[in-house]
Amino acid sequence: MGTAKIEEVEPEDVGVSSAYLANIDRLQQRYLAEDAYQGSVVLVARHGKVCYFKGFGKADEVDGEIIPMATDSVFRLASMSKVVAAVAVMQLFEQGRIALHEPISTYLPEFANPKVAVVKDWQITQLASADREITIHDLLTMTAGMTNTWWYRMFEPPIYGVVPQLYKDAGLMDDLNAPPITLQENMELLASLPLIAQPGTMFDYSNNSVDTLCRLVEVVAEQDFDSYLREHVFTPLGMHETWFFPPASVRERIAAVYWAGRDEQQVGASPLGHGMLGPDYTFSEHQTYFSGAGGLHGTTADYFRFAQMLLNRGELDGVRVLSPTSVRLMTTNQIGEKRNWQLTQNKWGYMVDIQEGVNAPAGSIHYLGGPGAYSWQGFFSTKFVNNPAQDTVIMTMSTPGFDGALPHNLRIVAAAAAAVVD
Repeated sequence: MGTAKIEEVEPEDVGVSSAYLANIDRLQQRYLAEDAYQGSVVLVARHGKVCYFKGFGKADEVDGEIIPMATDSVFRLASMSKVVAAVAVMQLFEQGRIALHEPISTYLPEFANPKVAVVKDWQITQLASADREITIHDLLTMTAGMTNTWWYRMFEPPIYGVVPQLYKDAGLMDDLNAPPITLQENMELLASLPLIAQPGTMFDYSNNSVDTLCRLVEVVAEQDFDSYLREHVFTPLGMHETWFFPPASVRERIAAVYWAGRDEQQVGASPLGHGMLGPDYTFSEHQTYFSGAGGLHGTTADYFRFAQMLLNRGELDGVRVLSPTSVRLMTTNQIGEKRNWQLTQNKWGYMVDIQEGVNAPAGSIHYLGGPGAYSWQGFFSTKFVNNPAQDTVIMTMSTPGFDGALPHNLRIVAAAAAAVVD
C-alpha cells in the first residue's frame, strides 16, 4: 500500500479563489529566495476536497544532486504526533474503558502520591505532597504539573532551573531521540520525579504529559502504542505511510532538515535547555520508544486524512474512528482562563491550539483563520489548521528545526484562509 491518493478539484468548485491561492505561490518563491527554508509542501482543502496541493524547493541534496520536494515527501511530524495520541486516548474514553477525570494512577500506579518541587527562600528546593492526584484530563490539557528537560532556565520562575535539572540528572528522555528504552521504562522513571506545579494549576507544554498518556493506552489496550495506532487509527483511515520509524524502502523520500535561513542541513542534535533535539532519531537503530509526543513521520496526504477526519467530527469515507462528542471535547477550550503561554498565547483543548477571537491574541503571530479554528505544529516546521467555520484544512509542511519556518507558515495559512470567498 502506497501514498494516499489525492484527487484535486478546481478551487472555484469549492468556493475558493484561484487568484488568491496564487498568493501562496508568490510567498513560497519569496521565502525560498530568502533561504527562509529550502523546501515546502502546501495543501488546502475545502468541503473535504483538495483544491491546492504543491511541492516547492528541494527535499534533499545528495552528492550535489538536488532532490525536489514532492507532494509525497515524508516529513518528521514531531509534535503533530500529539494530536494523534489524543485521539487514541479519546477512543478509550468513549468506549468507557477510562474516564477523563480518573487519576492516572488508576492505570499507572507508579504515579500515585505525586510530589511537587517548591523553591523557597535562598533558592532551596523542597518537596511537597500534591494537593490531589494527576488526572487524565490534566495530562490532555498540559496542566498535570509535568515539564521538559528542554525548558531548563528558559522562563523566569526559578522552578524552571530545578525540575528540568532533576529530569536530566535522572536520565529522563523527553527530546527527539530514540534510545533503547520503552515507554514503560521511561514513564516509571518520570513517576519518581517531582512536578513543577500542583496538578491542574498551571499550563506547561510538556512531552512527558503526552508520553504518559501513550503508556496509559498501552496498559488499557494491552498492546504497544505503535500497534494500537496502526490498528485503530492509521489502518481505518487509510494512513499507510505514517510510522514511528520509516521503513528503509521510503528513506529516499524523507525530507532532510535544513537550518532556517541558510542552505545547510542540520546534522546531529542541537541543545535546547537540557534537551538535545535533532533529526537523527528518524534513522535510529533502536526502534522501541514510541513517543506520541513527537515521534511520528508521514506524508502530507496521510496527515490530511487524519485532519479531515477531525473536521468531519470523527469520520472519513464512511469509517468512524472517533465520536462527535470526543472531537468536540478535543477542539474546545479545556483550560479556562489559562493560555498556552509558552508558545502561542491561544487556548488549548486536548492537544490542539484554539483561536477563540477574530484575531490572534495580543502580541501573538498565531492567527489561524478565525474563531474556532484549531491547529498544531511540529518542531521541524510542519503545521495543520482546521477551520470548522470555513470547512477547510490547511497544511504547511517544511523542514527547518526549532520551528524556524513557523512565521512563514502562518502567513501561508492566512493567505489560504483569505482565499475562501463564498
